[in-house]
Amino acid sequence: MIRKLLALIALTLATSLATPLAAQDEPPLRVEVLRTSAGSLHVNSALIMGAHDAVLVDPPFTLADAHRVAAMVLDSGKTLTHIFVTHDHPDHFFAMEVLEQAFPDAEIVAHPTVVADIWRSLPFKVIRWSPGLAENGPSYPSAPHALTSDVIMLEGHELRVLGPMQGDHVHSTALWVPEIRALLPGDLVFNEVHLWLGEHDPAAVAEWGASVDRLIALDPAIVVAGHARPGLPDDASGLAFTARYLDQWPQLVARAADAADLQQLVRAEFPTTIDVLDNFILVNSTQVAMGEQPIWTE
Repeated sequence: MIRKLLALIALTLATSLATPLAAQDEPPLRVEVLRTSAGSLHVNSALIMGAHDAVLVDPPFTLADAHRVAAMVLDSGKTLTHIFVTHDHPDHFFAMEVLEQAFPDAEIVAHPTVVADIWRSLPFKVIRWSPGLAENGPSYPSAPHALTSDVIMLEGHELRVLGPMQGDHVHSTALWVPEIRALLPGDLVFNEVHLWLGEHDPAAVAEWGASVDRLIALDPAIVVAGHARPGLPDDASGLAFTARYLDQWPQLVARAADAADLQQLVRAEFPTTIDVLDNFILVNSTQVAMGEQPIWTE
């Protein structure tokens, strides 16, 4: 009898000790990614989820993809508290009106510098991009509200805003979730999509490389690249790709005779890398690098 009682006590203790350990294995937050279409330039929209609430990073470019993102949020069963916009490029916020209508209680936010950039550039963005988007573009393009802190709270967990720093835009920001080592870097990181270098002189290219070094130093386990070739994992491979591309770019520019030659050199160096909008990224980036067109203003 005593032996059976001791065995029962031991089993009870083992169970009580095992339960907290199992709970500790469950991450406090998780990330789900929606891969948008080529029409939205293969932007990744990410949903950071807690037990009940969620934060969305980067609404997409087209209305169609924004509706897909809204469906992802609804399917999650979470309450959307915030929508965070990483930077001023329209493929990362243009269709946010869909999400604003679907989730009217969610705060749409960005770093104050990003908000100022969007308001400054919104009139010519509408002129530049609306004709191509046609009915798939927004009716009421707008800007997020300015954050008053560098931290967004999600169920007591910190989501830290990094930047602004040089990325494919001079004022790029990222969201860092230290508890799960998740990095949502927007267009500071690409993964096997040609980097947008149409707004860069050589100094800006070098500064972007320094920004990537800063992100690598975080040692993230999850990295959701701003743009990625479909089928790639959300890991540090995007950081490695972006770092190598930025390292090789000045060397390839120095070897090239003109923009067309530079395009061939880049494609040979990065043969599996894709482009969007009929080679929009590489054609314009190489023409800027070779002085065949002025640096873009976005």
